[in-house]
Amino acid sequence: MATKRWNEFGPMVRDHLGTARVWVRKWYPWLGTLAVALFCVGAWYSFRNLGVSLSELKVGPLLALLALAPVTIVYSGTGLWLLARSARTSIPLSRATTISTFATVAEALPLPGGAIVRASALMAVGTGAGESSMLVILSAVIWISVAFLACGVALMNHGHALAAILGLGGFAGVAASFSWLLWRAGLSNALFSLAHRVAGLVLIGVRLQFAFLSLGVSLPWGDAMPFALASVAGSAAAIAPAGLGVTELLAAMIAGSVSIAPAAAFIASGIDRIVALGASGLYALATVGIERARQAADAPE
Repeated sequence: MATKRWNEFGPMVRDHLGTARVWVRKWYPWLGTLAVALFCVGAWYSFRNLGVSLSELKVGPLLALLALAPVTIVYSGTGLWLLARSARTSIPLSRATTISTFATVAEALPLPGGAIVRASALMAVGTGAGESSMLVILSAVIWISVAFLACGVALMNHGHALAAILGLGGFAGVAASFSWLLWRAGLSNALFSLAHRVAGLVLIGVRLQFAFLSLGVSLPWGDAMPFALASVAGSAAAIAPAGLGVTELLAAMIAGSVSIAPAAAFIASGIDRIVALGASGLYALATVGIERARQAADAPE
């Protein structure tokens, strides 16, 4: 019964996506161009403000950030694997990882491309359209709620006035989404999904630490949480390629809350974003190349 009700949600989702597609086709090129221009101008101004150049970035932290790229890719694949478990179906982790890299690349396209790719992957293994959409949306709600909660806790250490609001709002979002997933997918899947998102924040925090270190700025892991929230919120904005430009602007705006220079926050967030997006793009291209080579080898002469 529950599955039937959620699958009845599918036509409504498709109708809304159709309306959104028309709007996005009209305005996305302008919004996307504006966001990318914002990133380029902001990066130029930030480098100038800090008095550093690309050649002065520290190589060690950048190499460490690059080394974490495969971990980020597998983490993304694990998320889709968990979504399939929650839908009481299965997608092998290797395939889920490949699909997730394409989803990350698709976030550079109009509409919430990454969400559409993940929902389509669930539908391909037998999950209804409505249920697939709801699981992907729920996963996003848990993600941003955990980020809000972590940001609120981090800002409490700095005595920020908004800390309690962010923390309580995040806690409410986590509680609501966890309860829904508990009802729909069971205790183990709900706990795994929550743990996966917490692990994601840990990973983003470490990545951001290395990104800041490449600028010679030391950032405690806890103080990376506001910038992790900026990363999650920037991606959710879906008006720029993978949140590029939007994420960095948000990071610069909140940098003062943890006593970090806005210019450093803008550049570090941009470095982290570019490395993550670039790694997914390279993985996706390699996958396509390998598949085409395999098809060519199997083709009759």
